[in-house]
Amino acid sequence: MIVISSSVVLTASEITDTRNPRIGWKNIVTAGNVSADEESDAEPVVNIANPATYLRWRGETTAEQAVQVTLVAAQDVNYFAIARHNLGTSGATLAFQYSSDGSSWTDAISPLVLSTDNVVIYEFDTVFARLFRLLITPGSEPPSIAVLHIGETLVLQRRIYVGHTPLPYGRKTTVSNGRSESGEFLGRTLRRQFLESSVDLQNLTPAWYRQHMDPFVEAARTRPFFWAWRPAQYPSEVGYAWLTDDVKVSNQRANGFMQLSFSMQGVR
Repeated sequence: MIVISSSVVLTASEITDTRNPRIGWKNIVTAGNVSADEESDAEPVVNIANPATYLRWRGETTAEQAVQVTLVAAQDVNYFAIARHNLGTSGATLAFQYSSDGSSWTDAISPLVLSTDNVVIYEFDTVFARLFRLLITPGSEPPSIAVLHIGETLVLQRRIYVGHTPLPYGRKTTVSNGRSESGEFLGRTLRRQFLESSVDLQNLTPAWYRQHMDPFVEAARTRPFFWAWRPAQYPSEVGYAWLTDDVKVSNQRANGFMQLSFSMQGVR
């Protein structure tokens, strides 16, 4: 899910609101700056900085614990996102906090309890700090997270309207069906399943594309990202995704306006 602050402020050239898609690709979390109060030997906290979803960080107990990112210099941050976790089913409580000195911490969002283990994205008013942490009060088992992003969201200049398949509904399944010689159904085995979707955007101003969108296009050639297509109206229809091909970009109009399209696969 995604939570959007009511006071999101954008520049005059970006007339957007919480109906505009968000991409969470900027990420300050690295293997060198992330630490945790607890970590298991088999699943250390450095895994949380790896984009692969099969690698996880896991705490060792159900005591309150934090995952912390320590920067050399303060940066602007307005979102955090997590993928492949157990915080919903285990009944954990989360708080995302920031600090300038490591001793006094301020909540960027109100503490929350998740209802599922699906991808979550939380956007809030921009804060400028050097230290950030995800404070976790575990529930029935030690916390586990595969991917953590902290950074600034990319707010797309145009909204997505008809014809779009939200990522959680783009189910793709490869199956094997069993049947007897007489044609009776014997069962069905899921061999592979994933999610996929595509995005088409038009009438992007040339300056906006070059300044804001193209850095994402370049980065997404090798790095996954968090995706929310209509955050205010459908906050649970988000995912952690990766491109299946290069983004296709072209000039659309004589005035320089541009259009693009891309396809993605992902998890929710």
